[in-house]
Amino acid sequence: MASNKKIDRALKGPGTFEIVFGVLLSIILGALIAALHLVFKPVEVVNKPPETVVAGQVYLIEGSMNSSMARQWQRKRQMLAEGNSADVTFNEEELNAWMSSVAPQAGKAAGSADAVFTPQRINFRIREGVLQAGMLGKIAVVGIDRDLVFQTRGRFVRGAEGFAFTADELYVGSLPVHKVPMLTPLLMKRVLAAQELPEDLVATWKKLNLVAVEDNLLRLVLP
Repeated sequence: MASNKKIDRALKGPGTFEIVFGVLLSIILGALIAALHLVFKPVEVVNKPPETVVAGQVYLIEGSMNSSMARQWQRKRQMLAEGNSADVTFNEEELNAWMSSVAPQAGKAAGSADAVFTPQRINFRIREGVLQAGMLGKIAVVGIDRDLVFQTRGRFVRGAEGFAFTADELYVGSLPVHKVPMLTPLLMKRVLAAQELPEDLVATWKKLNLVAVEDNLLRLVLP
């Protein structure tokens, strides 16, 4: 009987299920290889929009880190930490000064239990009511270290547990994650959970009555 099945298969070729399974497997493997290629494709980090945009090149346009425009960030941070009524705004220079005072924490990179992403620098940019957050660091995969850039752009919305950042765009390296349905919220949750935020910011965040990106400023209001 087994011999007859082998003969029939040899004469008729693979069955419909085998053909469909093989095609699906090829598509999945091809998509995975393409995604990995984009993840590790270098991102060009610049401090202003390029005059000539290269097709297919992904850029991270960093926000200003001008220290002369960030002198008030510590006072504003203290106002929030005191927990009293406050209505303060931060420009991108102040946010970047605040983040530079906090040592980045290593965390698991989303997508692989064997990949460890070590953030080295966080940068914010605010333009026309949109907040951009860029995280630059290195990812270690099977003993090989590679530069990797996370960048996202979006706004804040109020949820059941307070205000949360909603990403309209998310890139991991040169991979546009936001183009894959339902993947952006999942990845953002994992990336944020892997980072250790300042304790005073975590405590204050739960009390905020308003978090909004207005023009080129981030506005935080305590009741």
